[in-house]
Order: sequence, then C-alpha cells, then structure tokens
Amino acid sequence: MTGIIDYDDFVEILTKTVYKNSKADLINKVAANPDRYLGIFRPTSPEIKLIQNITQSHEISFGDFIEDIMTQYLGKYYTNLNKSATYNGEKILFDQLFTYEGKIYMIEQKMRDDHDSTKKRGQFENFLKKVKYLKEKYPDKSISAGMWFVDPSLIKNRSYYQSQMDSIHMENVELYLFYGDEFTKMLEKISVWDELAAHLIKWKQSDDNKIELNFELDWDKTKTELLENVSKNNWKKLISNKQIVNEILPILFPTSKYKEILKELNII
Repeated sequence: MTGIIDYDDFVEILTKTVYKNSKADLINKVAANPDRYLGIFRPTSPEIKLIQNITQSHEISFGDFIEDIMTQYLGKYYTNLNKSATYNGEKILFDQLFTYEGKIYMIEQKMRDDHDSTKKRGQFENFLKKVKYLKEKYPDKSISAGMWFVDPSLIKNRSYYQSQMDSIHMENVELYLFYGDEFTKMLEKISVWDELAAHLIKWKQSDDNKIELNFELDWDKTKTELLENVSKNNWKKLISNKQIVNEILPILFPTSKYKEILKELNII
C-alpha cells in the first residue's frame, strides 16, 4: 500500500537535510577550535569528541527536517502559505502556515518542551507576535494558531504555555497547545503522525543513520563536498597543527586521501 510520502523519498529528504555538508562542517569546526578535540584535560578521546560534534549537528538539522517534512505532509491536504513575512520592520518566519476552507492555520513547531524560564517566555512572545501579525493581515478570517512540541516525552512548561494562552482573547482567534500526535488528531490526520513515526522507526533500525568517521568512504562525493565548503585557509590551519595531523586527520582519513584536496588547492 502506497503511503502519503514514500519511505525512500522520506529518507532522501532526511539525508539531504540532516547530513548536508556535515563532513565539511566538522572539518571547519576542528580548524576553528582544535583545542576542543585535543589535550590531556579532556575526558574524551578525539574519536568520541568528533562523534559528539557530529551528533549535535545532526540533532539541530533533524529539527529542520521534521519541520520540512511536515510542510510536505500538510501540503498533501491543505494549501501552504508563504512562511516569510515582515512585521513592524522585523522579519518573521513561520514553521507551518497553511489555509483550508477559508481558515488560516499557524503552527510554531519545536522538537521538545525543555526550555528554561527565560527561553520559554521568549518562545511564547515570539508565538504571540506571529498571531498578532496574522490577525492584522487577515482581519476577516478565522485563525487557528498552535504551539506544537513534536516529541511528547518532555512536557516541562505545559502549565505556563496553557495559562498564557488562556489569558489572551482575540476575536476569531483560537490558540492551541499540542504535544506529539495531538496536532494531527486536531486536524483529523492521525495517519500523518502514524506514517511519520513508522518511517522514523524503520530508518533508525537501518544502517542509514549510523555515524561514520571514515570520510574516505564514498570518496568522490566527500571530496566534492570538502572542496566546495572548506576554505583553503582552514586546510592550512589543519595541516599546520601537528596534533591535528597526527591525532585527528588519521581518524577521518585513514589513508590520507585529504592530500588529494591539498594538491588541488596548491597547498602541497
């Protein structure tokens, strides 16, 4: 049975978003801050620190992927609107903005509800600013606006967000707080949540999401990425640091294939 979004297409979008230029990003970070990976006063080995850096980068990009893939899911049923706008001279970006049967829907989407007291206030103020913009732009339309925390395993500030929403009253505006599948249930599109979860489970159980520190695998593609996204100056920083040459580069380039790049850049 064909899904809403085919699994292979789902993984292709995920890979492009989460892993895009991740190898070049790591090289640039090592060049900029080598002391974060080296030294006797760090409890982790260079290998572990490199893996930590990669996983942190993937976590951030994964949130972007969930936002992008949800936009595609919503586009199967609704009309997505332009996510970029200017309000009182300030640029604002919507995570999800769509319309259906004359009603405007807006979602402020975050992976999990784990903000501290300062960030949670800023988070809600940002949400409310977007609601006010929509109210001014669409004065005659009904607006349904929600904060959606995708991962329901953390519900730290639910009471705060709900109390803030309960204190706000605008004509033709409904405010919602969602965790996990509550958003898709409200839309009566629980099949979207079920497929999203199923695809992610299948992907996590596959070899597609394994972290690989050997940058020489799929070398032609990696070489192109590094040539396009790592500056000549950063390569010079790397090879001028003996510790990086002796302790970091052999992990990432077991047979020193990075020297091909150095030759093309006329560094060696």
